[in-house]
Amino acid sequence: MKQILKLSTVCMFALLATACASDDDSNDTTEPEVITVTDADGNVYNTITIGNQTWMLENLKTTKYNDGTPITKWEFGMDWASLPDEEGFYQWALTADLNNIIDEELPFDYYGAMYNHFAIESGKLAPDGWRIPTEQDFRQLENYLRSNGFSGNVAEALKSDSGWSAFSGNGTNASGFNGLPNGYVAAGGTATASETVCSWGTIDVESGPINSSTKRKWVQLGDEDSEIFYSETSIILGVGIRCIKE
Repeated sequence: MKQILKLSTVCMFALLATACASDDDSNDTTEPEVITVTDADGNVYNTITIGNQTWMLENLKTTKYNDGTPITKWEFGMDWASLPDEEGFYQWALTADLNNIIDEELPFDYYGAMYNHFAIESGKLAPDGWRIPTEQDFRQLENYLRSNGFSGNVAEALKSDSGWSAFSGNGTNASGFNGLPNGYVAAGGTATASETVCSWGTIDVESGPINSSTKRKWVQLGDEDSEIFYSETSIILGVGIRCIKE
């Protein structure tokens, strides 16, 4: 009889342990890993995975190359294109809020940095494990969104849902990509067109001698377009960069 009682007690504990383990499994609230990336300045970026691609959720802000070398900050009077000297420059996108859209004062790096051709082409702008996207990367993103409920309004799904001028119109940010209207840098080096257009540069540059006629592939959102606008723009202009994971 004592042996039977001992066996019954062991079985009861085993059943209780199994039940507790099942409860623990059912209450498992482990969150998926959040991927972040840190640049040479120590800026930390959140990321988003859309389809098979992982993108930064902000435009690049680094003022150093990924080997720690400082990028020259452009100042008025400098040659932004730097075609003779081939020097990389950065400057901050315009945050003056000329259209009186945003109530609070924006931080200087709100839209990220803008880079000239030679900073982009340095091969050292993106953090390790990341890269400057190609036009094809953006087209893959576009095609994924088209195939997953956003056909006909891809640009709206990529644009932030606030901060755009009435002319361009806010997006829905339904994709979570949060494209902000960072504008671009004009040929003379002036940051312009924030709140009206979002401009991202790619690594795609036409082959041949580098001069003011050389074109870079750009990706733009804005002007009430429902789709991404792909353009070829002179390398003497400056643009923001949204990095993609290698």
